[in-house]
Amino acid sequence: MAITARQVWRDYVSDGIPASGNHKPSKPDVRAWGTNIDNFIGSIGVVNSLIFSTKALLLADVAHDDNTMAWVVSDPVADNNGIYQKSGASGLGTWARVADLPYPFIPASNVGAGTANALQATTDIPISETALVWLPIFATNTATPVTVAFNGGSALTIKTNSGNNPVVGGLPAGMIVLGRQQGSEFRLISDQASNAIVAAAEAAADLAADYAALALNNQVLNTFAGNGSQTVFTLSVDPGSKNNTSVNVNGVIQLKSSYSISGTTLTFSEAPPGDGIDNNIEVSFGGKININTPGSETVDADKIKATDIAAIRTKLSVYSKAEVDSAVAVSSGVAGRLYGLAGSQNVTDAVNDMDFATGEAASAGASPVIMVLASAITKRSDAAWAVGSGNGGMDTGTKPTSSWLHWYAIKRPDTGVVDVCCSASSSAPTIGGNIPAAYTKYRRIRSTKTDGSGNIIADSQDGDEVLWLTAVKENGGAAYSTGTTAALITLAGVPSGFKVRGILNATFTSGTDTVGAFISSPDEGDQALGVGNSLFNISNMQNASENASAGLEVRTNASGQVRHKAGAAGSIYIATRGYIDRRGRI
Repeated sequence: MAITARQVWRDYVSDGIPASGNHKPSKPDVRAWGTNIDNFIGSIGVVNSLIFSTKALLLADVAHDDNTMAWVVSDPVADNNGIYQKSGASGLGTWARVADLPYPFIPASNVGAGTANALQATTDIPISETALVWLPIFATNTATPVTVAFNGGSALTIKTNSGNNPVVGGLPAGMIVLGRQQGSEFRLISDQASNAIVAAAEAAADLAADYAALALNNQVLNTFAGNGSQTVFTLSVDPGSKNNTSVNVNGVIQLKSSYSISGTTLTFSEAPPGDGIDNNIEVSFGGKININTPGSETVDADKIKATDIAAIRTKLSVYSKAEVDSAVAVSSGVAGRLYGLAGSQNVTDAVNDMDFATGEAASAGASPVIMVLASAITKRSDAAWAVGSGNGGMDTGTKPTSSWLHWYAIKRPDTGVVDVCCSASSSAPTIGGNIPAAYTKYRRIRSTKTDGSGNIIADSQDGDEVLWLTAVKENGGAAYSTGTTAALITLAGVPSGFKVRGILNATFTSGTDTVGAFISSPDEGDQALGVGNSLFNISNMQNASENASAGLEVRTNASGQVRHKAGAAGSIYIATRGYIDRRGRI
């Protein structure tokens, strides 16, 4: 079979398939092709034949003798190509088509201009029903039937050798099929089923080789050609995680954040550059090796070393898992840890939004873990919680009015994501509603109060200390009646549900100017205000021209209460300037 110029001077090793590499013409092929050209030119002179590119050019030239032979080789209309014979004397008569062109086969180029199920191919010579066509498959078909259109012509339905539609995946990428046009169909001469089996066997062999490399703890190397638009590539085996991979493009190692891996699918965040021909992307990876770790509750007494049984029994009887976890957490300094995470009202929407600085905190409860907020975050109290900065923070329901709102750092251990939420609860946020159940770790890091309209009341935080921008006048600014019998009062300027140290200013007045008043923690005993007024912490303002007040720090109980008592009947005025909240520190 004579070699064609298309074959000799093709661009790629496998015609029409860039991934096969650039083709370098061989000298024997060039000499064979040139010899055929020489013989062809010589035969033209012998048989007095002419060559025209189109039928129109042939019909316009009748200045030839009767029985002159001519070829039309590249007319856009496939049926116009063929061998013609002249009837009539020179200058007269006409041309009649007498035979098809004697081409053995026509190579087609399919570089993916169409789709996997609707191929678009081109040929240097228009195809006809008498020509065999060599057709590369660019992408594996994902549906059936499959069509092919040559040179922008009508779509032909691809049929197998037996006349059926190809099965899904029956035309795998890289396959080359041979067929011919039959009416509106392109009938395969090669057996699609056998080709698919061979392709599958070859793929299985490659896959087995890669898995064998992994079993030997060797690296597997996959290479691809970037083209500036393709972002998704298929690996030969599943590496398990992108942490097991190393990717370089044009020799530059890529950051793990620039790509993702799901199974055997490698996806770049930006398409790697390249000419689509040279393999400039290298992916090397190794998979995990199964060391046959025993399954849960599968190790019995027979598998335990006899000489160690006594020692194991002793350890199990002395320490429980909970005791070990607790000891490790406390001794390592994890439990109670809190650093940074200061909260402040957002300048754009101060009445609803809170900004939290970076920092870290140990989660509350048993088996604490460290929760690290790596970037500052803004959360909204007027919207349902959603992950991420600028999104809602409420764990459930809506923001309360004239009440306290508690802010929590939260973490889902399965992904490591750390976020912030707010809740009306002072003990724990509601998990499993707005906040997914996977967020199992939490720690209260801040408390704020709302007014009657639900607006966050302005304050400022410095570590554990929170100060109101405007002091809270307890009892609405009115006096509390006090005397020699102790009584509790609930402070509006401190949160409840846990103990804090209230930062107070207080004034005491009494008709008895020899006594003072005493504000104390409910955690202290109710003590007598003995001789020498040794327990008075507020002196008496008795004269109209005098003013006596005291600045105090007093620990509250979990209900936000303090105790008051005086050496004689009188009145106490209290203003809460802020409070000190340790937020679970140990």
